[in-house]
Amino acid sequence: MKIVFSKDAIKSLQEITNFLNYRWTQKELKLFKTDLKKFKQSLNDKIISYPIVDSDNKLRFALLGKKQVKVYFDIQADSVEILLFLPSKGNPENVIKLLGK
Repeated sequence: MKIVFSKDAIKSLQEITNFLNYRWTQKELKLFKTDLKKFKQSLNDKIISYPIVDSDNKLRFALLGKKQVKVYFDIQADSVEILLFLPSKGNPENVIKLLGK
């Protein structure tokens, strides 16, 4: 399955990794990286059993890095679009924007 990252997803992932490099230990960073790889692999293997945020848009999310980061994504017919990475304590208005897309 093809995985596509939106511009918002790339920007938010860069912001999160910059913050994590400053705040987290190397062990926590390694765990986040491992979780991200496992997430991508589960999408490639079409093992998609993640919770649905909004049934109308089929928006789903997964928790990464000791549940500190949520990744929001949308399942298409032949691909998965990664929409946004959001710290668990991040601004929920970003998710509301996704639901309105």
